[in-house]
Amino acid sequence: MQFFVATGFAGGVILALAEAANSGLDADPWVTLALALAALWYGLGLRRLGEAKARRAFGVARSCAFVAGIGAMVVALLSPLDAWAERSFAAHMVQHLLLMLIAPPLLVFGRPALAWLSAFPPPVRKRVGRAWSALHAGAAFRLLTGPLAVYAMASATLWFWHLPLPYDAALGNEAIHVVEHLCLFATALAFWSLVLEPYGSRRMSYGATLLFVATFGVQNGLLGALLTFAARPFYQAYANAEGFASALLDQQLAGLIMWIPASIVHLTTVSALLIAWLANAERRAQAASLAWSAPALRCLLVVPLLVAVVTGCDAVSQTPTWEVDNGRADQGRDLIHGFGCGACHRIPGIEGARGNVGPSLDGFADRVYIAGVLRNEPENLISWLRNPQRVVPGNAMPNLHLSDQDARDIAAYLYKLR
Repeated sequence: MQFFVATGFAGGVILALAEAANSGLDADPWVTLALALAALWYGLGLRRLGEAKARRAFGVARSCAFVAGIGAMVVALLSPLDAWAERSFAAHMVQHLLLMLIAPPLLVFGRPALAWLSAFPPPVRKRVGRAWSALHAGAAFRLLTGPLAVYAMASATLWFWHLPLPYDAALGNEAIHVVEHLCLFATALAFWSLVLEPYGSRRMSYGATLLFVATFGVQNGLLGALLTFAARPFYQAYANAEGFASALLDQQLAGLIMWIPASIVHLTTVSALLIAWLANAERRAQAASLAWSAPALRCLLVVPLLVAVVTGCDAVSQTPTWEVDNGRADQGRDLIHGFGCGACHRIPGIEGARGNVGPSLDGFADRVYIAGVLRNEPENLISWLRNPQRVVPGNAMPNLHLSDQDARDIAAYLYKLR
């Protein structure tokens, strides 16, 4: 279903280009091609994953959010709005808001990177992973997408491209205009990736993320206020085209658009982050109640050791053989391979599972704890697999949205690793 939605939308983008050409609109064919390919490749990734896995990893909400994000890009770059933006500062500001505050969060929430990577056959995915590691691209990517770097680049981009000289240059030169839009869109994607963290592992705490959004919103609102209360037009291109009075009114309207609607987006995000922060605190409190306190644990460990010394038996060194109710180890092995768990862990019996991001799972059945928090027991393991972020918020294990049966199958396989 999700595949047909994405591919159908891609076809709609192509038809929109044809309609624009028939109507005499100057729609950029390269932009249309890029958006259509993005939607098609996203749909192909969902199809390769299969309906069950796609529903768990994406769900209808995420796939629809991606389609809506592509739709916002179509409105911003392929609709008559693009032509109006060359004559009206207010229209241009609407276009910028679509490229900075509407399309990016929708696209980020849709997890496009996961879908696009899944569209490649497994051998190609492995070659991509090896090339990424060989080029040490991960370190550079983490540096460029770090909170301080993203905040600095997003702030500099916002102010620089709204200075009169660069703004007028972009309006007078199509190549500079493309660079302007790319800068605004790329920094917005990086910004919203940190805020939304679509793959479940937060790089910033909720408090830091809230400050991240709020202070950037203040910058955006300040720029909008400056444009609204200015006594003269700042941009020569619009002043020459419309005259002083109409150009000033157009600039004031643009300032209000940047100030009020953009502030609503930022305030809504701050409110959502605050709610998520409180919910996270509640989950942490629940997780803490499940964890054993260190002093109590040390005391309890003394008892079996004393028993072993006194009785001379070695039963305490033996670990139980766990049986997972309704667990199918063979199916669990296939699920582990299908979800690409080997990219982060070394897992015996799984082809290509040589990842070093997470701990090796060799001998998992003999371990005492899961993630250092939960006793290694079937029900605890199933809870961890289904929602690791609820057990240890902020850990690096993503939430794969496993069903109860899938979690039992994976647990059954892991308990065979000794």
